[in-house]
Amino acid sequence: MITIKEIARLSNVSAGTVDRVLHNRGRVSKETESRIRRIAEEHGYVPNLVARRLQSNRHFVFGVLIPDPESEYGYWQQVVEGVEDARKEIEAMDASVIYSFFDRHNPESFDKAASELLQHDVSAYIVAPIIADGMRRLADTPVPYAFIDSSLPDLEPMWDFSQDPVAAGKTGARLMCLSAKPLSKVITIQTHKGAFNGEMRAAAFAASLAVCKPALEVDNIYSDTPEEMEALLFEAAGCEEAFGVFVVNDQASVVCQVLERLSLLERACVIGFDLSAENREYLSEGKIFAVIGQRPRTQGHDAVMTIYNYFMLSRHGSGSFSAPVDIYIKENIPRSNHWL
Repeated sequence: MITIKEIARLSNVSAGTVDRVLHNRGRVSKETESRIRRIAEEHGYVPNLVARRLQSNRHFVFGVLIPDPESEYGYWQQVVEGVEDARKEIEAMDASVIYSFFDRHNPESFDKAASELLQHDVSAYIVAPIIADGMRRLADTPVPYAFIDSSLPDLEPMWDFSQDPVAAGKTGARLMCLSAKPLSKVITIQTHKGAFNGEMRAAAFAASLAVCKPALEVDNIYSDTPEEMEALLFEAAGCEEAFGVFVVNDQASVVCQVLERLSLLERACVIGFDLSAENREYLSEGKIFAVIGQRPRTQGHDAVMTIYNYFMLSRHGSGSFSAPVDIYIKENIPRSNHWL
């Protein structure tokens, strides 16, 4: 492991100059600073975190504001698992993570959870901004924040780990075009009306499908309950020999269960999001054609570590760390949730 003295020798400057650059103390020319940081990065310099912690004598608290992990078929539990992985890495350095959960169907629940979180004097927080108005109010507070799962076009978080919904929708359309079934209709299903991510995915899907399959009819339906979904799907697809279903969130398995009750699943090409346990089962059985992943566990882990590095290591990276658009089919389901 390279030391400050070795960096100084390679940079042809004093150890004091290197220390000022790496710990953001004092003025150094941009050319010298760039050279020192490049050499430190190339040689994998790691600061003495224990010394830094003793010197700063500060405890950092990072907040996580997301829907209840018991909701939505395990998706948010995967986020929590990633956060917990990161928490175990940082807790020895006197940093901690606290949670505040809300009900995405209840805007007042978001406001209450946000208020409780801020009472803990968090240094920064990670939030799923799926209650748009509540998030806009919360953004007025001067605490740095990171988006996970989704974003809002009129807000600029310090960090954004969400997946691009337009890219995801276009990917869904490309996958639908690969269906071996002779589709006569495609249905997009949204279970949370007005959700930014869902609306953007559905719109991008329909626009993309119109290019590769211009004659294919696309219906967009909203459904909050399986019972309502059953009636809407029967009306939209009951007479179709073969049809596609694009589910804009993690409820593809729920759609499959509804289609099974209607005896329509064998006619359907279902594409959805996220490898929940239920989606994994239906995908492995070939009842779901494809699943688009957005690595919720990785989003949770990397959001915590990025914020930690910002405060602890003075790594001032910010901006978008957009989650990839992963594609899972029956043949490439990862055996371990570690990769999600």
